[in-house]
Amino acid sequence: MRHYFLIITIILVLISSKVNAQYKVLFSNNYPPYNYINENNELVGFNIDILNAIKDLYGSDISIDSGDWVTINNFLNNNEVDAIGGAHYPGGFENDFIYSRSSINTSHCFFYNKNHIKRFSLEYLRTSKEPLIAMWKNDVLEYYILSINPSAKFLYIKNYESLINAVDKKEVTCAFGQRVGGMFYAKKLHKDYIEALNHRILERSMGFKISKQSSEFAEILNNGLEVILANGEYQKIYDKWIAEYDESKTNWDQYLKYILFSGIIILAIIILLISINRILRSRVRDKTKDLRSQLQLNSEMMKELKKQKNKAEESDKMKSAFLANMSHEIRTPMNGILGFADLLKNAEYSSEKRSQFIEIIEKSGHRMLQTINNIIDISKLQSGLEEVQLKKVNILNIIEELQHFFEPEATTKGLTLFFKNKNSTITKPFYSDEQKLNSILTNLIKNALKFTPKGSIEVEYTLQNDVAEFWVKDAGIGIPYKKQTTIFNEFVQADFSHSSGFEGSGLGLSISKGYVDLLNGDIQLKSKPNVGSTFYVRIPNSITTIPETNTSLENTISNNSILPKFKILIAEDDETSFEYLKTVLEDITEKILHAKNGIEAIELAKQNADIDVILMDIKMPKLNGLEASKEIRKFNKNIFIIAQSAYTQKSYKNEAEKVGCNTFISKPINKQKLLAIFSNIKN
Repeated sequence: MRHYFLIITIILVLISSKVNAQYKVLFSNNYPPYNYINENNELVGFNIDILNAIKDLYGSDISIDSGDWVTINNFLNNNEVDAIGGAHYPGGFENDFIYSRSSINTSHCFFYNKNHIKRFSLEYLRTSKEPLIAMWKNDVLEYYILSINPSAKFLYIKNYESLINAVDKKEVTCAFGQRVGGMFYAKKLHKDYIEALNHRILERSMGFKISKQSSEFAEILNNGLEVILANGEYQKIYDKWIAEYDESKTNWDQYLKYILFSGIIILAIIILLISINRILRSRVRDKTKDLRSQLQLNSEMMKELKKQKNKAEESDKMKSAFLANMSHEIRTPMNGILGFADLLKNAEYSSEKRSQFIEIIEKSGHRMLQTINNIIDISKLQSGLEEVQLKKVNILNIIEELQHFFEPEATTKGLTLFFKNKNSTITKPFYSDEQKLNSILTNLIKNALKFTPKGSIEVEYTLQNDVAEFWVKDAGIGIPYKKQTTIFNEFVQADFSHSSGFEGSGLGLSISKGYVDLLNGDIQLKSKPNVGSTFYVRIPNSITTIPETNTSLENTISNNSILPKFKILIAEDDETSFEYLKTVLEDITEKILHAKNGIEAIELAKQNADIDVILMDIKMPKLNGLEASKEIRKFNKNIFIIAQSAYTQKSYKNEAEKVGCNTFISKPINKQKLLAIFSNIKN
């Protein structure tokens, strides 16, 4: 009897040792495809298979269970489990837990419906008017989207199924969420028309979050992850759970000529990887002995990654500072415009005061327009839309105009501004982009004036047959040494603090650098804090056979002060813009007609064949200005059509000419430029 009792006791001890596993790990039960409960009530997913692979590799006794995210974190906080899986690493150092090496990286992206938008891009989102984005309510994500398009609206959802279903709505421009989770539900819901934009942001590392009391388990997980990465098991698990949801769409028709060459290289790499994989499989036991040295190497790699992470965080800080500065640079002049416009309503102020208010409003408007132009310029440079317009340039005239332009500002600040010709020997025509060259020098001189509290500024130049060189020297505050390597980057200003006291978007130097690169030139900096800075610019002579374009109507205006009376049709859907044009043109107008859309413009042109001029806004409801101009030209070849638009790209001007417009003027419309155009029209 005692013999049987002893056998039963041993069996119970063995069973108990199996139930009380050596290590306990919990996972979230609702984070597909990483870890979740499937239709069969089984805990499955990428992270589960990763842990099982490590468990099989070492034969470790590991218990796996699941629960909601808050509950499993409470278990770990109370040291009731050894680790939780599928945890994203914190942004900074955390002393309460151990984190394993990364098992995978996750990222966010935009999702869009191909049936609604054929080609979705960040530029499409940036230029959309009040786009509607489906997403979780999250201040960081909202801040990022508003930095792309400040007019964006949000449709808040609470789970991935609602996120993907929201993209079916025509009023929803796109959705924003975790890439793999979103595509998992798109596949699950059979919505193959939903695609993810390749642009990835907010990339984070995921792995195991481990109790401080289980350091030996942390070493097992790190060693195991290293081994399954080497022996190919990790790739199998990744292909099973993640690959189909994380693949990037490629427009192969742009790369047809490279397919054969790329195919050969890929085939060779695959053969090489298969060979390496087979060799690694046969040597895996021997390689385990070298894991300690490999871990040391990984430690060095982590240090390098941390270094790169710090650089990325610094870049984010610069962008945050830039956005704050943009808010300041737009709100400050808007405060001047709205504030003094409100004061003008009060009749108690004298005419001198009212004139002063109007001058402040104009100055604030120009400042805000300059800020917007800078943002547009840097956006065009970043997107590769900026083009070079080469023509013969008189650099001496540019220098003379800059001198006349900046001397009053320098005198007002008590600064001395010198322009010095340094051994110029040019005998041939010089070809370049006049607007970009002027912008480069304007930005450099403007910066010198801005950051020089007292002393002098010297602009030296030398003109040769093959190159033009410029030196802009100031005696200003200088640039700190740590900023000099990044001063030409976007969003960087020598002093970006809110207390710096300097106006500006911080984009002038990056725009100058972009223009110099487009002109195949070079720009360099020498600076010493509290002593001054010298910017050197070298622009080559770009000889071209492209004939120079004819002088535009705007450049050949007459100086006649007395204009004839015109019958004018203003096609403009914005009432404020119409009232402004009506006021500007009232002295030269016999009669003004108003059309609020393209269809009305066509009808009024048919009913009033004696109209002399049409001011045609390009963007209007029902029918745009380009289509309306095209229709009007079918029955009236002589009427003078002036295209007007806030779109300033050359493509819009060319399109306006193609449909029959006589000339183009950009918004905000300058009164003198508009009257100059009318002075060249024969009534």
